[in-house]
Amino acid sequence: SSGINAEWPLRPGGKLHEDFLGSPVTSVRFSSDKQSVVASTTDSTVRLVDKTTGQLLNDYTGHTHTKLQLQSVTWHDDSAVISSCEQSRVLVWDLISAAVRDTLPCRSFVQAVSVHPSRYHLLTGMLDGGMQVWAAADDKEPEKKPVEKSMSYWALPPR
Repeated sequence: SSGINAEWPLRPGGKLHEDFLGSPVTSVRFSSDKQSVVASTTDSTVRLVDKTTGQLLNDYTGHTHTKLQLQSVTWHDDSAVISSCEQSRVLVWDLISAAVRDTLPCRSFVQAVSVHPSRYHLLTGMLDGGMQVWAAADDKEPEKKPVEKSMSYWALPPR
């Protein structure tokens, strides 16, 4: 297990699971197959945890995450883990080996990441109010640069 694992019965047939990761958690998301959870923690680690047992399946490092709320997700096919970091970039790790597959430089601090449900497309939301769409040319791997700025960056109007 990745720490303290506890289980409580709720309604008949239902259970509540609790797991302790050791550092503040800023984001949790189910993997695409819904069998595991991707958790971002402020010790600069993204963890992949089995949703049923709480077993730590893998951890992903190489980025800075100590203060701000960051998000992590998996590709639609669970082949990689994707996370923003405090250095205005997005990292893509291989799900199994945990090796960094790509680093995507962004124009501003990235606070939100979202993936397309069936393609290798990534949407990043930035602290300055902008968004970028990242798309794979061959739909197998994301390109290192976003599609043209006119298509990929929108600044929200001031309130």
